[in-house]
Amino acid sequence: MSRRVVFFIALIALAVLGTAASPWTLPGSGLSAELRTHVKERYGLDLTVRGRSTFAVLPIPRVKFENVTLAFPDEALKAEGGILRGELRLLPLLFGRIELSDFDLTDTRITGSFQKLQAVDWAGVFKDRSEETHARRLIVSQSSLRWTDLKGANLDALNAVIRWTDSSEPMTLTGSARWRDETVSLEKASLFPDRLASNRISPFSVTLASPAARLTAKGEAQLGAAPRITGESTLQAASVRDFTRWSGMELPFGSLLQALSISGEFSMDHRRLSWPAVSVKLGPDKLEGTMAVRFDTDRPVISGTLAADSLNLSDLFAPFSQTRTANGSWSEESIDLTQATGMDLDLRLSASSANLGRLSLDDMAASVLVQPGRIEASIGRAAFYDGTLKGRLSLVSQNGSVDFKSQGTFSGVKMAPFLAAFGEPRWITGQAKGQFSFDGRGENPADVIRQAEGRTAVEVTDGELVGITLQDALRRVEKRPLLASLNWKGGRTPFDKASAQIAVKDGVGEIVAGNLKGPAVQAELRGQVLLVDRTLRVTADISPADAPADQLPALVFDITGDWDNVSVTPQVRSLIERSGAAKPLFPNDRVPANQPQPQAVAQ
Repeated sequence: MSRRVVFFIALIALAVLGTAASPWTLPGSGLSAELRTHVKERYGLDLTVRGRSTFAVLPIPRVKFENVTLAFPDEALKAEGGILRGELRLLPLLFGRIELSDFDLTDTRITGSFQKLQAVDWAGVFKDRSEETHARRLIVSQSSLRWTDLKGANLDALNAVIRWTDSSEPMTLTGSARWRDETVSLEKASLFPDRLASNRISPFSVTLASPAARLTAKGEAQLGAAPRITGESTLQAASVRDFTRWSGMELPFGSLLQALSISGEFSMDHRRLSWPAVSVKLGPDKLEGTMAVRFDTDRPVISGTLAADSLNLSDLFAPFSQTRTANGSWSEESIDLTQATGMDLDLRLSASSANLGRLSLDDMAASVLVQPGRIEASIGRAAFYDGTLKGRLSLVSQNGSVDFKSQGTFSGVKMAPFLAAFGEPRWITGQAKGQFSFDGRGENPADVIRQAEGRTAVEVTDGELVGITLQDALRRVEKRPLLASLNWKGGRTPFDKASAQIAVKDGVGEIVAGNLKGPAVQAELRGQVLLVDRTLRVTADISPADAPADQLPALVFDITGDWDNVSVTPQVRSLIERSGAAKPLFPNDRVPANQPQPQAVAQ
């Protein structure tokens, strides 16, 4: 064979290969009609092609259709306006039949109806899977998904790959989409859809990730009249606060919590999701117990019983630190319980040690109840600075205002470490017991304080007043009254018992009874604690321990100032009156407070 013939044959072969590799734009609707028949018979989908149809043989037989519409019966799912690409099976093509081995949808708008999807005969859709060949892969890229009956579930920038090679193998899914302006990735998922459609048990696994949370689960699932899922799961959120803001999901105390993870074996049906043995991590703290979520109520209800070695709940008490402004006054900002009461909660907690803001508790048993517009928390028992504490707190939102109620009892509490924990000077020692109740109502913390009512009773035994030596001050008063005001600070004053009862009404605490008894001194308190201004107006009458009850006090102190800067000073006039040299300067008899003062006094 001459070189010219060989060269000519090579040119012809090259032309044939080039022609086969090049896509052909086909006129008419013959190819699309063939594919439409195939898609309808094999998958039950309605295909409409409004754009160009392109066919190529090499390297793999393939087709491309522009401006297509794919729809389930009754339009349960409908993809419009995109480009459909597909690879053709070679053997059916040789016999003149069109069968796709792969679907690739690009730039399409998908619309779905959840209710209509539930009504699809999925068992019929998958019944011939083992007898006929089906596409092994579906690729969706650069598309969007809109739901007609699911609020807030729309997806943009949808990219997904679905593979299912054989009915003996699980379907696998991977992909990503943008939801609420964040990318959500389906890292992997697998299941047997034909088994689920025929009410059989299917193994499954799924890993879903977003910047705010991550979910991993695997187990078994069964649909039908009584759907049920069992397995193991791990749910992690780097910040519950960020997750609730992004997802719009309303969780109890969701705006206050940071890192959270929930892991363990679970079971789920249409009424309940439960973890019979669960491990919960709240920040660095680990809790174990049981948890459940009920769905058969008006609102989902989270319940559980959890125990921990150590537990820091300071984040939940952060709003209480915000009740004051930077200048120390009570905040006028409205109290809003909406974000904290988005879902019902009924939780039992126990911890060997717990922190509630600045409070440190040991051997704590507590409960938390959250309902619409209502938060209740109680401490059934707790060791509290070598003593015990019980208490109850409730906040109820009604008609734009909040009812605040608290009550509690304590016993055997060591005062010095208690004050130190709150950053206060250790001005008193001893063991305290007592009870308190406090009620208030208002739109903001300032309103609650202005309308506050309650009662407090405190008794401290076997203690000392630190920073003052009253017994020495009394001796100086007897000898040199005018110098006593200069030499009363320093030292300690021991006492056997100190007690006070305060009745609060309209934000003003009146000292109903207050006294101190010690080996050398006794004292009585009278005056007011002003909650609104956070100030004190208290007078302390100091006398020797053996002084008669009707005797005038030997020394009087004024306790004044705001709560963060208390001033304790002797009444100078009482010291001057006790001075023999200065006594003639004052009248012998004081005019009662309820009688008019004389216009002039001559001495």
